[in-house]
Formats: sequence, structure tokens, C-alpha cells
Amino acid sequence: MITVLSLNPCWDKAMTLDRFDPSAPNRVDVARMDLGGKGVNVARVLAAFPGNYQLAGFDFRGAPIAASLSPLLPCRLIATDGELRVNLKIRENNGHTIEINERGAAVDADTLARMERLMLDACQPGDWAALCGSLPPGVPADTYARLCLALKEKGCYVAIDCDGPALIAALSAGPHLIKPNAQEFCALTGVSPEAEEAALSACRTLHQKGVGMICLSRGPEGALLSAPDFAFSANAAAVPVLGVQGAGDSMLAGLLIALDRGDPPDEALRFASAAAGASVMRPGTLLCRRVDADALLPSIPLPKRCF
Repeated sequence: MITVLSLNPCWDKAMTLDRFDPSAPNRVDVARMDLGGKGVNVARVLAAFPGNYQLAGFDFRGAPIAASLSPLLPCRLIATDGELRVNLKIRENNGHTIEINERGAAVDADTLARMERLMLDACQPGDWAALCGSLPPGVPADTYARLCLALKEKGCYVAIDCDGPALIAALSAGPHLIKPNAQEFCALTGVSPEAEEAALSACRTLHQKGVGMICLSRGPEGALLSAPDFAFSANAAAVPVLGVQGAGDSMLAGLLIALDRGDPPDEALRFASAAAGASVMRPGTLLCRRVDADALLPSIPLPKRCF
């Protein structure tokens, strides 16, 4: 079983236009709105593949999470009075993307405590628990760290995909897996992931602090999967890039699927790379489809071993 926690989901509103001009009216070529946020995105990708998956998290006025995702996979949700936030993605035709993200509705201590109990009840020994995305206002930065420790004590494997203070705090809890992108990795370590040897050295420092595996997505440079006793480097899928939003979430979902079914780490990274490629070949905030990931997989070489 893989359980995904989503505390701060959103509506992802994606627009494309020729060029964004902040000093003039902008005519939008294409616009769409999808339910999103890291945790929701990971759950949506998981639901496209066979397996046992569930989503835990908050729902909002009008129950948009339940309405959209309950038909796809089991959902354990706690209702709140707040509005679901909106994240705006403006993609220019030259590939440049502008993001404007709302912070989300505040969560009080009692509601957060209920959610933490729900998450611990939902996960069983041997399960993967994926703690994904930003924390809403009112939620302490050490929330993922505390949940990670409690889930590990229960015998679960914990993956964390977030950034900033929440990620820094979570490192002290020794998660089994983190999945930073290039920007998040650079902010965390001060090292640009474009230089593979320097990135691997920074990964080893994180392993010494108790982090298990690190899946570093590097955009067109591919991805690294590092652990204390191995590291693999995978090529990015050779596909036209129509939308980068959600590619990292698709990669994490693919990696969790492969690890949960017992694939060796190099095969797991290869499958994750196929899932990421299947995401970027779709426009806007559209995510990986199983048919595309399966079709791409044979074209991706087996990742090379770095050590």
C-alpha cells in the first residue's frame, strides 16, 4: 500500500500565451484548471496504475477533493471550512513559465492533530507513506518530521517531497526517501545539480545525516537516485516538452510504484524517468498516463551506476 498525504492541495490554473507583458493586457491562447498540488498529483498518477493506493488529507468548501479523486482511489479526508487555493501557471510559447501560488487556508492545531491520527491509522507496517507538498498556514514546519518519526516507529517507509523549512526539519527524522528538484536541491545544499559529481558529493553528506535515498530530478539532465551504498544516473526521456508542471510528481509516483513492487533501484529509477517523460509530453498541468509511460520505458536506457 502507498498512502499519499496532501495537506495543501490547490486548483492549478494553467494558461499559455505568446509572451507575458506585465504592462499591458495579455491575451490567453489556452486555459485549463485541474486539481493539483504535489500530493494530489502523486495520487492522480498512482491511480492510473494497478496497485493499492490511497490519499489522505484535507478537503475544502464544496468537497472538491472528494468529488474529483474518490472515483479514482480511496480517500481519507478531513473537511475544513476554507477555500481551496488557486495556483496560476502562465506558460509563454518560448517555454518560460511564471508561477503565482496562493498560500492556502489556515489549519488550527486540533484539525491538524486529527489529520496526524488519521494518517497513522491509514498506514500499516511495510507500507510507503508519501508526505508531499507545502504546509498550509498554521501548520508548524516540523510537522513532516514528527509524522516521519511516528510512521517509521510503526514500521512504514517514508518518502518526503517538499521544500524550505519543512524539508530541512524533515531531514532530522531520517526519511527513507526525499525527491528534490534541481532548484530545491540547490537551495538545500548550495550545490548546482548540473555538475553530477558535485551533486553526488552533496547527496553523500545528506546520507551521513540519516537520509536514505535521494531522487534528484534534473530536468533535461535526467535524474539521480542516490543511497549510502549506490548511486545511479538516468537519462531524461527523449520527448517534446509541452509542460513541465507535475513532472516531478509523476517521477515520484513512478518511483514509489517500482519500489513498492520490489524493483531494484536502477529499474525503479528507469521507470520513474519514463513516468516523468510521460508527463512533460503533455501540455499544461496534465500528468503521466500509464499508456505513455509504458510506451516510453523501452526507449530509456538502464541507468548507469555511479558508484
